[in-house]
Amino acid sequence: MQLPAVWVIGGVAVLLHGVLARAAVAAWGVAGAVLLIGWVGPALDVPQAVLDVSPFGHLPKLPGGSMEWGPVGVLTGLAAVLVAAGLAGLRRRDIAA
Repeated sequence: MQLPAVWVIGGVAVLLHGVLARAAVAAWGVAGAVLLIGWVGPALDVPQAVLDVSPFGHLPKLPGGSMEWGPVGVLTGLAAVLVAAGLAGLRRRDIAA
């Protein structure tokens, strides 16, 4: 059940492209930072506040854990808001046809 976290990262990419197209490449940095926090963060005993930056840290640990729909819904909603904001930014940009 990792898909909502992936959608959030995709939403960040859409937002960056919609607001400032040159900043869209920063989405790769966001994806890399999230993966680095998730993989290396626990090994380095970073504070929980840093681990909470990653959307993957909020998802239920399946299989083996219980399904929690709250974080899944929040991350899905956040992804939808990010995509909508990115599309609104794209609509306001002056792009020649």
